[in-house]
Amino acid sequence: MNDKEFLNAISSCVRCGGCKAQCPSFDATSQETHTARGRLKLLKSLAERQVKPGVKLNDKLFSCLMCGNCTVSCPLNIDIDEVFYHARSLLKETDSRHSTLRLLTKLAFKNTDLTLKVIKPFQKILEKKLTDMRLLPHKMGLIENPFKKTEVFRPAEKIGRVAVFSGCSVKHIYPELSYSLAAVLNALKYEVVFPHSEVCCGAPFRSLGMEADAHSYAEKNYEVFSRLKVDAILSLCPTCVVALRKYYPKLIGKELNNVCDISTFLKDKVNTKRKQIKLKATFHDPCHQKNFLKNTTEAREILTQCGADIIEPKRHMCCGFGGTYSFFHKEASERILEATCAQLMRTGCDVVVTSCPNCIFQLSKGLTERPILHLIEVLEESLCTEDVQPAEVFQLDDAVSANPANPEEGESSPPTGHPTIVIDTMKS
Repeated sequence: MNDKEFLNAISSCVRCGGCKAQCPSFDATSQETHTARGRLKLLKSLAERQVKPGVKLNDKLFSCLMCGNCTVSCPLNIDIDEVFYHARSLLKETDSRHSTLRLLTKLAFKNTDLTLKVIKPFQKILEKKLTDMRLLPHKMGLIENPFKKTEVFRPAEKIGRVAVFSGCSVKHIYPELSYSLAAVLNALKYEVVFPHSEVCCGAPFRSLGMEADAHSYAEKNYEVFSRLKVDAILSLCPTCVVALRKYYPKLIGKELNNVCDISTFLKDKVNTKRKQIKLKATFHDPCHQKNFLKNTTEAREILTQCGADIIEPKRHMCCGFGGTYSFFHKEASERILEATCAQLMRTGCDVVVTSCPNCIFQLSKGLTERPILHLIEVLEESLCTEDVQPAEVFQLDDAVSANPANPEEGESSPPTGHPTIVIDTMKS
């Protein structure tokens, strides 16, 4: 979004309030300035020089979860999320509250593996402090066998080939999900490519107003994934899918083909013999899945095909994560989480299923009496029986992997419960 489009957008708002009813930050604070129309009015006042940038104004603009509820409910089709991203970029020089976080984000995401090595000696202390602050779910490690190195999972028979954009949360917090995805896709006879040279999707940078950095990361990912000859590019994180599909054309003017979430890709392909899983499940809709990818039925259809009985909550709500929102607006985030967990618990479900690793992370802080699973874990349990033979795994050669990193000695082992992988080098 350029400055002209930005000014047109903030001038177009008629303050109808259509965005208010579904705004999680307003639910948590009951403040008009924590609604989309309130923030748009502040931005219009800023453009007309009626107010000046400062701590209070910046706090209102950076207190949005960027969930997309307001964008999809706007009767004038204002892309409110893009307006707020642009506003944060304009205000970042006056936003001292997040300045240290911007620097740390820039350093941390430049090489996430190196970052985790640096903090490893302080891991236990850091985990305890973050857990005590309720910023980290209880008994969750920051570094548990991160998914890296191995790059191609090859089935015995192949009908297609897909690439996976892992995303930082899956790679470093829930690496077991990558093995689950590979197992499911191999069972469906798809070869699975995990390019280790991917970088962050850029969403954390945009949320902090760091558009130039987001642009740089988008270019790097485009270079890596556009060179792969695959049928689709999949991700276990809806936010990453939204970034690759929606943000990259705006940021760099380039579009990756066939980027989609796993439920969309797998919905019509889960027609093989599978084990029926009898459980009562409620599905938590990730905000970006619901609002930007606009699919809420596919995951439920897959769960039903696997034998699950879907129980819907009376109201589908945001989990309250919103990246840095859960840190800088902790009390409001916890109020949103508490209300969401209450809705989920009232269903009487056996398990909560979602399709977003960040939602799993946030919900794990509040839901301690129910397991929280990613959709791919349920699908793996249903599809990947003992009769399914483990696939061979290969490393990408330099012709496929752009900008290969210097590998460490040795390979990381799959988490317990997954087959031991045979490593070889792909020649073709």
